[in-house]
Amino acid sequence: MRTLILKLCGDEYDKAKIKKCAEIIRSGGLVAFPTETVYGVGTNALDDAACAGIFAAKNRPAEKALLCHLYSVHQAEEIAYLTDDMRKLIKAFTPGPLTVIAPKKEIIGKIVSAGGSTVGLRFPSNAAAIELMRESGVPIAATSANISSFPAPTSAEQVKEYLNGRIDAILDCGETGSGVASTIVTLDGGIRILREGAVTEREIREVLL
Repeated sequence: MRTLILKLCGDEYDKAKIKKCAEIIRSGGLVAFPTETVYGVGTNALDDAACAGIFAAKNRPAEKALLCHLYSVHQAEEIAYLTDDMRKLIKAFTPGPLTVIAPKKEIIGKIVSAGGSTVGLRFPSNAAAIELMRESGVPIAATSANISSFPAPTSAEQVKEYLNGRIDAILDCGETGSGVASTIVTLDGGIRILREGAVTEREIREVLL
């Protein structure tokens, strides 16, 4: 597989290149893109075969679910059942480095959820990622753009080292932010932090309690 390297130059995020990546995602291809934390690799979350391709490209264990990358609460409502408290967290901390776990709707397949009944909802604040999600028109199932067990990449060069020849395209926007992963929180049975990240448990509790 030849991996396209599409470097953005700051010209309104070079929309032609973003449109190209969106076409790849809609058609079931794999695209690496920046978030405010690390680079992710994603595809059409509604296409089970495409999502399986992420696991193959990364050598990712099948029991590790993917996150759905979204640009609006409305889009989240289409794939998951949200509570008022979930909406409060989304309003308070997103777009930004928080992932909220919610019961999934049937439109999200078992590959994305690793056979479970929930889905992680992630709302990146990176401007290029937002444009890519809007242009794609589908939820983007994604995870960090590395080979499983290796450090998550914070530059397109690192993504190339890991996944060149394994994915369809890399949207090169230079360096990302801190490299600190998004916080993952579930509200099932109370507030539980599944992965510590940029948003603290204290901040979450201050919004909800």
